[in-house]
Amino acid sequence: MSGVEAGIAADLAALTAYPDRHVGGPGNRAATEHFAERATALGMDVRRDELPCIDWEHGEAWIEVGGQRFEIEAGPYSLRCVTRATMLEITTLEELDQPAIAGAVVLLHGPIAAHQVMPKNFTFYNPEEHRRIVAALERHRPAAVVAATGRDPEMVGSQYPFPLFEDGDLDVPNAYMTDVAGKELRKYTGDLVRIRIESGRVPASAEHVVATLPGSREGRVVVSAHIDSRRGSPGALDNATGVATLLAAGELLSGRPDLPAVEFVPFNGEDDYANPGEMRWLAENEGRMGDILLGINIDDLGWRGTVNHVSFYECSSGIETAVRGVLLGFSATAEGPQWFQSDHAIFGMYGVPALALTCSDIGGFMAEYAHSERDTVELADPALVAEAARFVADVIEAVGRMRA
Repeated sequence: MSGVEAGIAADLAALTAYPDRHVGGPGNRAATEHFAERATALGMDVRRDELPCIDWEHGEAWIEVGGQRFEIEAGPYSLRCVTRATMLEITTLEELDQPAIAGAVVLLHGPIAAHQVMPKNFTFYNPEEHRRIVAALERHRPAAVVAATGRDPEMVGSQYPFPLFEDGDLDVPNAYMTDVAGKELRKYTGDLVRIRIESGRVPASAEHVVATLPGSREGRVVVSAHIDSRRGSPGALDNATGVATLLAAGELLSGRPDLPAVEFVPFNGEDDYANPGEMRWLAENEGRMGDILLGINIDDLGWRGTVNHVSFYECSSGIETAVRGVLLGFSATAEGPQWFQSDHAIFGMYGVPALALTCSDIGGFMAEYAHSERDTVELADPALVAEAARFVADVIEAVGRMRA
């Protein structure tokens, strides 16, 4: 194992030392501390700011009816609910948007529960149908919502069942259960049920870190990888490998002259409903996006047995030619298809040219490991991460030469 790979392995071990890195939790705080200390040791200018956020505590959750108790899962960031109410079943938005659901326990299944509903205040992607579902719930105020869900391949197929809502701004108690259990519960539609959801929101704080390697050329390159993980997941590929790539690339670039400034941003909150780190960074960069020469985002990279894939967004022909020239020198990195479920979408929103790096089987990873306790450090190949870091460093050098 080379020195770069050994450093990456040490970073991965530190970043996955906790059960998860959810925003507001101890694992998240330890991860940002590790990144800041490593970046400082590499000679970068490091800025650290407190990031207010909401943590979540939960306990038992169940529905009782007809002498049976159905176990359910409290929806992330749900409010507490202990009540008796009539249960109604709903399959479509049209059925949901009616006064009759007021004060009822609403069982959502079928088409309306097929895909996770985006948080009500989510800036980056929020379909009209999702906004209408949230609006109907807030307008008619059911006592609680229980969603019977299967798998959502458009989100993360490894989660079964998946929470239909993950929203700290939605003030309707909610829970979820498997579609199979939901089929049994539907037999009691119209009956009086007892429901208990022990859940609550807790004010918390995390950290927003930005590390900059000063440059001698005009403009800057922003290299990003979200540092948080989903609650309950060590987040080795999602996204400790991305953060390790940032640190390794920073170490490689620290000895190279005549570069543009390079800003390393471990976004804190990509897997959180409110995206707090991304929102903070966007506020800091209001009116400054035009000086970014290139954004490079890393997510879900370094899965053993795969290769690295790079894809292009809003790039000029000159940037694409330069990057493809760099690609020729890397045996385990190739051009791959576009995908949009990560922080490179931020650059695209502002017309900033961007690259995204991921593993060549991102679909397989999302279906089997992402957002789960199975995303462990054993999945990660330090050699692939080291190659990604070298590729990023060479791309930044090539883009810097274009501005000479």
